[in-house]
Amino acid sequence: MASIRGLVCQCKYAVLFLFSAFLAGCAGLEPAQPPDLNIPSTHLFGVTRLAFSPSGTLIASGGFKGDLAILQVPDGAQIGKFQWHRDAVRGLIWIDKEYLLSAGEEGAIAVTHITSGSLKSKLETHAGLTSLAYLAGTSQIVAGYTDGSLKTFSYPTFQPIHTIQLGAEVVALAVDHMGRRLAVSTEDERVLLFDQKLSEVMALQRPSRRALELRFSPDDSELVAGAWYQVFYWDLVSGKIRVQETEHWGAVTSLDYHPKGDQLITLGRHTDANLRLVDAASGHVQRRLQGHRLCGAAVRFSPDGRYVASGSDDESIRFYDLTKPYLPQRVGDNW
Repeated sequence: MASIRGLVCQCKYAVLFLFSAFLAGCAGLEPAQPPDLNIPSTHLFGVTRLAFSPSGTLIASGGFKGDLAILQVPDGAQIGKFQWHRDAVRGLIWIDKEYLLSAGEEGAIAVTHITSGSLKSKLETHAGLTSLAYLAGTSQIVAGYTDGSLKTFSYPTFQPIHTIQLGAEVVALAVDHMGRRLAVSTEDERVLLFDQKLSEVMALQRPSRRALELRFSPDDSELVAGAWYQVFYWDLVSGKIRVQETEHWGAVTSLDYHPKGDQLITLGRHTDANLRLVDAASGHVQRRLQGHRLCGAAVRFSPDGRYVASGSDDESIRFYDLTKPYLPQRVGDNW
């Protein structure tokens, strides 16, 4: 009996050790720049999307339970909270300074009037919505779905325009800064470029892993994607890929270009909620930002490049001021 109790005890210690190691990996315990602001408990069960307003004075966030929040930058004061969606928010885009476009996994697409805090309009599509984009050049909303469909709707009337079938789940969408080209990644590891009529322009060189999030460079010459352990860059003239290794220990779930285009911020997810500011050309790490307690979900630069905002499954949103001297610290009270 004593030997059985000893074995059980050893198993408990082994489980505790593995759990502690997992949390350590998820948080990133090496010296890094702490957040200037940590806003806890923003969304029950975690943050799923972030989007700065065009002016950078506000940031919108979406949560796992379908709720939206509007926060001031940089003090984090909440000025609005809305519940237009039933499932996790999978898309969040500022149309302009007054209107916010959002989409939930249940298929609802909503437009919020920020000043009044009211729901301007809402469209019910079908369940399995994974991603959202806005083609400003032609005022079209684009939605991708788990069934492989890609649909466009007019804004603000929500009239259907195009539907195409890609044959595999749509993972991520991105629109160039002219609002005329659409990038799409799929579950079967394709990355495609479309024009505003959803005519395929180019199939980019196939990556070795699924592209989890897509972003165009500020000059629209490159497309970048996060993947497991790596970041992919495509030259949009040749369609050729270059691969950059990262310090992340799992999936690079979210990333964003600095407005100048010379830097990239990356956020890990599985066993790694670390943030890394890297040189976009070389991949050299310029700053390590303290990670979240639980897996990362979304990261964005402010329009002026001063702040990085990140959100996580730990329900927090964090702001990091990149104009401050880089003074990495061990994990402390901010973790």
